[in-house]
Amino acid sequence: MKKSNHKTRIKRFAAIMAFLGVALALVVVYARSQDLCKATRVVGGKANVKALYHFDDVNDTQITAAQRFGIEPLQSRDELDSMLLSSLVKVETCNGFCVEPLTHSVPYLTPNANDLLHTIATKFQDKLQDQGLAQYQIVVTSLLRTSDDVRRLRRVNGNAVSKSCHMYGTTFDIAYNCFQQVDSLADFEGDLASHKELVNILGETLKELRDDNLCYVKYERRQPCFHITARY
Repeated sequence: MKKSNHKTRIKRFAAIMAFLGVALALVVVYARSQDLCKATRVVGGKANVKALYHFDDVNDTQITAAQRFGIEPLQSRDELDSMLLSSLVKVETCNGFCVEPLTHSVPYLTPNANDLLHTIATKFQDKLQDQGLAQYQIVVTSLLRTSDDVRRLRRVNGNAVSKSCHMYGTTFDIAYNCFQQVDSLADFEGDLASHKELVNILGETLKELRDDNLCYVKYERRQPCFHITARY
């Protein structure tokens, strides 16, 4: 009986330690996101862009384009071999956007999806310049996911679905609560922008590309981002 109680205590202790490990990992992820936002002009949370621009392309709509134009889903990151990487593009922080530290995705997209991301960033900054505003980068929060990534994400994110568009390399997320101010380019010596201005300029940009049938867009509420899939 004593041995049984001892084994039970060990199991409980192991379960508590496992829980604490998961909690610590979540704290680290949150801290990273906060560090990122400290370096940006974060001046807002939820945005009223869904009502303005009707960004309600649900997963069932986006998955059709993802399956048509994307890669075959990968089971794990071990399958990212040189042959597959030759058909994908590595996505890295540049003048137009910054990629935040990724925990549940890897920085790759199909060439067309990568072109779409750069187009969004360029059009966004062109609009800032036209309005006499300073330069800001959009913030990319998620890119290509493997099946293993999706499985892990579903444990901590209620938005995540098993049949994810992110598995095809055609889909990425852009934050709407976080914009990175850039001081390095002299061409953008404009006024500081408010969150409302930034998120609506981003909304206008996405609407134009969506109206041109270049992408699908979903406004996410639980996670402050636009979920975007290339349609070509």
